[in-house]
Amino acid sequence: MTELTNTCPRCGAAFTCGMQAGASACWCAAFPAAFAVPGANEVAAEAGCYCPRCLAALIEQKQASRARADPPSASD
Repeated sequence: MTELTNTCPRCGAAFTCGMQAGASACWCAAFPAAFAVPGANEVAAEAGCYCPRCLAALIEQKQASRARADPPSASD
């Protein structure tokens, strides 16, 4: 079993951050780049990585906000 390394600051769920667990990459790298991803030594485990569910929701909100701010032109 993978060690639970973090607690999501948004929902309180425990999850594993690949960087904190010593993996060469983290599951969050598969998500679209919407937020800066800190290096393993740049952030404490409790500092603010989001769980997979919350990260997905936050990225979706950010993408929707960008789409509202920059609607496609009629020629798209």
